[in-house]
Amino acid sequence: MNNFVAYFYDITIDKLTFNNKYYSFNYLGYLYRLYLIDNIDVDMLVNINKRLIDNTLVSEIIINRDGKYISTYNGSNYILIKIYANPEKKISLDEITYLANTLYTKNIKMNWAKLWSTKIDYLENLINENGKKYPLLVDSFNYFVGLAENAISYYNSIEIGNDNTYVISHKTLKYNDTVDVLYNPLNIIFDYSVRDVAEYIKNSFWNNNKNIYDELSEYMKYNHLSITDVKLLISRILYPSFYFGLYEDILIYNMNESIILKFTNKLPQYEIYISNMIAFFNNYYDIPKINWLNRKNED
Repeated sequence: MNNFVAYFYDITIDKLTFNNKYYSFNYLGYLYRLYLIDNIDVDMLVNINKRLIDNTLVSEIIINRDGKYISTYNGSNYILIKIYANPEKKISLDEITYLANTLYTKNIKMNWAKLWSTKIDYLENLINENGKKYPLLVDSFNYFVGLAENAISYYNSIEIGNDNTYVISHKTLKYNDTVDVLYNPLNIIFDYSVRDVAEYIKNSFWNNNKNIYDELSEYMKYNHLSITDVKLLISRILYPSFYFGLYEDILIYNMNESIILKFTNKLPQYEIYISNMIAFFNNYYDIPKINWLNRKNED
């Protein structure tokens, strides 16, 4: 790939590393990453990138020698990005909120319940094909599907209008991600304003973030959420995206299955955390209670 980078981008490098999802290298003091891509709307991606590049730390999509954003090699397509954010810095709720306020659109339709149902079907097919090799996944899968079905039911109970504003959000935000993931244009989408907030809340448990309630209190002061927003937030908190993300990492990227124990071993504490989080928002809004979580908290 060194020759690929030299040919398409006129960049000569000595060392290039690969970590399952991208190649990375340093050049003139900046970190670069080369991603293999598939089924991506490049025009939309580039448009968002250009609009964010001057007022955020979003990574820059680099044009190749032919003036194109996609470089094709051996039948595969690649995009090179130049990273400006500090890859050692943790993601903060303030930074999520700042980025969400930079761009918005109304020209999409969103239905989390349909997306989640499709995801479950996809993962069920994967486990049916590979289950014998992954006993820890098999043992935990039904529990998390049940959690997801609770999220779907909660979401379907929300009366959502048609005139919604969708803000800069992210496909994935994992518990160990840093801000370069936040500013990766390949990870950016438009979605409800509470999507990333919910992911941050879930990740805060796994990161042992002791300041989460103080951060949320501050967030609530300056972000005026509607009752619909808060219900959407709760539905997203219920959805175990952290587990399903690991599920794919294990089955597709060959991550060691034992990583799942970090999550399954702390499920009783996590359930209490989610129950307490819903109670926190219930101090501000009259939202439906999750009876089975309340019972868990009382045990």
